[in-house]
Amino acid sequence: MVLLDEVLSYDNNSLHAVCTIWPDCILLPDGANALPGWLGMEIMAQGVGAWAGAHALDAGRPVQLGFLLGTRKLTFGLPEIPVGIVLDVQINLSWQDNATNMGVFDCTLTCRTPPPGSDDPAPGTPLLSGALNVFSPTSREALDAILGR
Repeated sequence: MVLLDEVLSYDNNSLHAVCTIWPDCILLPDGANALPGWLGMEIMAQGVGAWAGAHALDAGRPVQLGFLLGTRKLTFGLPEIPVGIVLDVQINLSWQDNATNMGVFDCTLTCRTPPPGSDDPAPGTPLLSGALNVFSPTSREALDAILGR
């Protein structure tokens, strides 16, 4: 499941991507015209995954599986994210421990383009922000241990 439309830029500490909430978005509840705001965490987590994957590929390594462990300071600008909106996804590395492959990323979703036929929310409006705690297993054996295999 890939929700990001495009990675616009990334560097050692951040990534900027774009995501459109399409009517057939896999996270959208049946018959709904908006995504519950808390599901925006998955979009932010995919930004973190894209950042980690881009750095792995740059280093000639395979892309690793990652896990969202939790979030802190989750702040909602709106309770729902409307269908048709185009989001700016910004992630910034706050802390990383290379020994354990754990990290914390400060993430935000803001309105890039309102849904068609609407001026609300206005471009630049913050929709969701929070600090995501993430983990990537260091080996196949570590992943198997986590998954109980």
